[in-house]
Amino acid sequence: MKRLLLILVALVLLPATACSLRKKPSGEDYYAQAQLDFATKEYKAAIENYQEVIDKYPFSPYAEDAEMKIGLAYYQQKEYAEAIGSLDDFERMHPTSKNLELVSYYIGLSYYDQIGREDQDQGKTVAALKRFQELEQRFPEGDFAELAHDKVVVCREMLARNQMVVGTYYYKRANFRAAESRFAELLQKYPETPVAPDALFELGISLEKEGKRYSAAQAFAAVKKHFPDSNYSKRAQAELTKLHEPIDTEEDPLPLVLAETGYGGNPDDSNADRVVVRQRSDMRGGTDVASSGGGSGYGADGLPVLDASTPPGAAVKASSQDVPAVANAPDPSQPDLPSRKSGAPDMMRAPAPILPKPTGSIAGAADAQARAMTGMADAAPSGEPASNQMAASGDAPAQAPAPEPTLHQMNAGADTPPLSLSEPPTAGPATLKTIRLSSNDPPLSVILELSGPVSFDKNLENKSDGSTATVMLKDVTPDVALQTHLVFDKSIFKDCSISSTKSGTTVTLNMQPVAHFAIVPLEGPPRLLMTFTPQAGTLKTSSAK
Repeated sequence: MKRLLLILVALVLLPATACSLRKKPSGEDYYAQAQLDFATKEYKAAIENYQEVIDKYPFSPYAEDAEMKIGLAYYQQKEYAEAIGSLDDFERMHPTSKNLELVSYYIGLSYYDQIGREDQDQGKTVAALKRFQELEQRFPEGDFAELAHDKVVVCREMLARNQMVVGTYYYKRANFRAAESRFAELLQKYPETPVAPDALFELGISLEKEGKRYSAAQAFAAVKKHFPDSNYSKRAQAELTKLHEPIDTEEDPLPLVLAETGYGGNPDDSNADRVVVRQRSDMRGGTDVASSGGGSGYGADGLPVLDASTPPGAAVKASSQDVPAVANAPDPSQPDLPSRKSGAPDMMRAPAPILPKPTGSIAGAADAQARAMTGMADAAPSGEPASNQMAASGDAPAQAPAPEPTLHQMNAGADTPPLSLSEPPTAGPATLKTIRLSSNDPPLSVILELSGPVSFDKNLENKSDGSTATVMLKDVTPDVALQTHLVFDKSIFKDCSISSTKSGTTVTLNMQPVAHFAIVPLEGPPRLLMTFTPQAGTLKTSSAK
C-alpha cells in the first residue's frame, strides 16, 4: 500500500518536473529560427519569429537586424506596401545604421516592382526614381550606387515613354497644342532617353499643324542636327523642304524651339536635390551586375559581393544553408538577401543607342534653354563668329568652362567625366560688350554678348505698325565702346536703343510685327540669344536708314 502511494505521488509530480526542466526560448533561439525560416523561404514564419525577438527582447543585439529582415521578408512575399512601411520605419528609427544603403535600395525596389505599362499611371515610377536618386546622392561610392543608377535610367525612360503616349493621344485627337506641350516637356526633362528623336520630330509636326511654321522648321532642323543617323533625319529634311522657312544656322535650333514653346526653368523642378550621376565602370570588375565569376563585384542575384571583412549589415552573397550560430552576434548577411530573380530581365532595360558625336548635344541644348525664363546663363555650343558685329569693345570674350558631357557622350567612352546636374552659374555684375544680328538671311535673331551670366526681364509690345521688345539686364553696364543707338539694315529689325541706370541696362528693339520672342542664355562665350517669330505674311526686310 505504501509503495502504491509513492508511485501515485511520483506520477503527479512528473509533469511539474518536466515543465520546470523546459527552457524558455531566448532571443537567440527566436532569431536563429527566423533566419532558418528566411533561408528556406518560409517568410511568414520568419516574420513571426523576427517579431518575437522585437517584442520580447527589444534590447537584444538581434532586434535591429530583425526589424530590417521583416521588411525584406515582406518584399519577398510581394507585399510591397508592408515592405515599404517596415523599411521606412527602420530608416526613421535607425538613422545611423550600417544597413541604410541596403534598406534604401529595397524601398526603391518595392516601388520599382510595381511599375506597370507605359500607358498606365506612373506614380510608382516617380516614387522609385526619387528613392534611387536619393540613394545615388547619399552613397555615391556605395555598393548599390550602380544598381540604383541602372534603375534611374529605366525609370526616366518609362516616364519619357509615358509622356510620348499622352502626347500621341492628344495628337491623334487633333489637340495639337496639348501634344506640343507634352513633346516639349519630354525633351526638356528626358533629353537623353531613346524616345527623344521621336518626340522631337512629332513636336515639329504638331507645331506645323498649329500653323507655327517657323518654330516647326527649327524643330526639324534640330532633328537633323542631333539625330543625323536616325530614321527621322530624312523625314525632317522633307518637311523642311516643304516649309521653306528660314532656319537659325548660327545657333543650335533646339533651345530656340523649346523656348518658343514656353518651356524654361529647371528641367526637374520636382527634385530639389541635385544628383551626381557617376560612371562606375571601374568598380570591382565592371558593370555587369548579372555576372558572378571572374572576380566580378556582383553575384548572380544582382547584389554586391563584399569582402569577408565587411561588417554586419552589408549585403553579401550567401547560401540558404548558412544560419548564424546561436551564441554569436547577429550577421545580417545570412541568409541570402532578396533580389530580383536571377536572369530575369529588367523592364525596358535596353540601353539608349550610342549616337555619333554631334556638333551639339541635345541634353546640353535642353539644359541651355531650361533657364530661358529665369534669366540664368547655361551651357551652350561654341563661340560666335566675329561677323555681323554692330558694335564691339576691345575686350576679349570671357573664358567659359567647358560644357559638361551628356549621357550619350558618357556612353561613348569610359574616361568621360561624370555628368553633374549642377546649379547654373551665379549671375553677377557684367558688361554688355556687343549687340549684333545673327548670320541668317534674313536675320531673325539678335545676340547680346556679355562678360558673364546675367539675370533679365523681358517684355513685348505689339503695335499696328510693328513690335517693340524690351530687355532689362540686371546689374549690367554697357561697354564704353558700345553705341547707345544702332540702326539695322536689311532685316526685320529697325533700330535698337541702349539706356543705363544704377539697376542695370535696358535694350529696346523696334522691328516688324512679330508673334512672340524668346531669350536663350548661352555660354562659351556668355551671351543672350533673342529669337523672334514673325507674324504670318510679314517677313520682309527693312529699308536702309
